[in-house]
Amino acid sequence: MTRHFALMLAVVAGGLVRPAGAQVLQPWRELAPRSVSLALLRPSFDGGGTSALTTINEVGVRWSIGSFVLVGDLPFVNAKVDGASSGALLIGNPFLGIASDPASTFIGEFGVRVPVASISSLERGFAAFVGLIGDFMDLEAYTEDLLTIRGTVGYRHRSPSNYGLRVAFRPSYVVPVGNASGDSELFLDYGIQGGYESERASFGMVFNGRGLVTESGGSIGERTVHELGVGGSMTFGQFRPGVIIRIPVDNDLSQSLNYSVGVRLELVF
Repeated sequence: MTRHFALMLAVVAGGLVRPAGAQVLQPWRELAPRSVSLALLRPSFDGGGTSALTTINEVGVRWSIGSFVLVGDLPFVNAKVDGASSGALLIGNPFLGIASDPASTFIGEFGVRVPVASISSLERGFAAFVGLIGDFMDLEAYTEDLLTIRGTVGYRHRSPSNYGLRVAFRPSYVVPVGNASGDSELFLDYGIQGGYESERASFGMVFNGRGLVTESGGSIGERTVHELGVGGSMTFGQFRPGVIIRIPVDNDLSQSLNYSVGVRLELVF
């Protein structure tokens, strides 16, 4: 593991793996103003080491009120070491917030991740590690005793020919609470996404990055990590299934993670 990846991991996890969340942008159409969703992400680690049923999961809810949308998600990880007799289910830190109307050109969101994750065993520690590495762009969702305050601002555009473009920035301020030690830190997430979007189908490509702002040591390259996502979704009445593959594009992250493959189902009201 190279220096800058280890630095970012240590700052946020700070003792997460005991002695044993959203990407910024996704490559599919806007989420509906009122919906529930379930997403499953299957990471492939270098050297294997996890059972076939190891997944990073998220239940999401969106409910529009006037010109705003109340949003929430609950992450959880089901993980087991390959060959072990038992694994663990880790409930992560839920996100609660408010977002702008998805029909507008402005992308806005503000909310908090509430620290409820409990890593009370070696098996849960492994589940947290799976979430931390496999879903690196939202690693604070799987970290114990960490409060996260984040906001998103961006711009979206869709042409008359159904080609779309989105650009977004998401500062995330993480604060140790409870038994956690260490300093508060600021991350800056950023992403750009382009593709084809119609009422029936969408597909595209997204480039996401994360930078550690509050650490002065190291170069910019040593304090950032990036990934590429490719995927799409279809619409069948009230149902919107989608698929995605996420590939790390930094040598440090790719030394631990080969790729992650995900599926998602949204039920629109």
